[in-house]
Amino acid sequence: MNYINPPSESPQNVTHKTFYSELFGHEIGYNIYLPPNYEKSSKKYPVSYYLHGWTGNESTDIWALENVYTNRQSITVFSNNSPVIENIENLPVESMIINELIPHIDGKYRTDATRENRSISGFSMGGGMAFYYAVKYLELFASVTAYAGTYHHYYHKGYRGVGESPDKAAKLYEDMMREETYLEENNILYVIRQNAEKICDGLHIKIHVGTADILFCDNEIMHLYLDSLNIPHEYAVFEGIGHEMVKIL
Repeated sequence: MNYINPPSESPQNVTHKTFYSELFGHEIGYNIYLPPNYEKSSKKYPVSYYLHGWTGNESTDIWALENVYTNRQSITVFSNNSPVIENIENLPVESMIINELIPHIDGKYRTDATRENRSISGFSMGGGMAFYYAVKYLELFASVTAYAGTYHHYYHKGYRGVGESPDKAAKLYEDMMREETYLEENNILYVIRQNAEKICDGLHIKIHVGTADILFCDNEIMHLYLDSLNIPHEYAVFEGIGHEMVKIL
């Protein structure tokens, strides 16, 4: 895994930094966007965390998302959440982000370190991670935006819906709901069900996906499940769009 991945060129007001992770015993890179008036102001800012997709790193999407983060008065952090750490090297990415990166950012920058002013988003693998963290750590996040999130790893290891056509989603969902294994403890569906009341009380959820996306069924199942629990969420489906964040944006 490459722990530190500075970009060859950064957008305006975006800076590459590192912090030391006790969990990894290594410096880990991140990019941070500070609003134009940050240095001249004494105010505290809302903060948003962005998690990249598979094979990406902290610098992958800083240009693609430029129009998103520059249009809001908040700090944006692009983390290095490489799956290599967790899936191959068996290192705790989740704990690093939740217990090290977030406290580091709140300690080093003028963030409004309240749940109401902290959000998380991500694309593909990062979208699934962002959604999972948001529903699991409700005390930390007030909103989540998942772009074409990867959820099958969080449903159950036996899930086989990747690449299925959109018209298969309802049947996949019905089959899943008949299997108790999909609702066992620590599964994302179990976490959502256990926290449903709190989610309804204060988590703003946005799910964006294209109908030609290989992960469409992952997202449609999540949408159907949230509907079954009467959990409010914004579900945006883009006709003919594949697994391309730029087009989803």
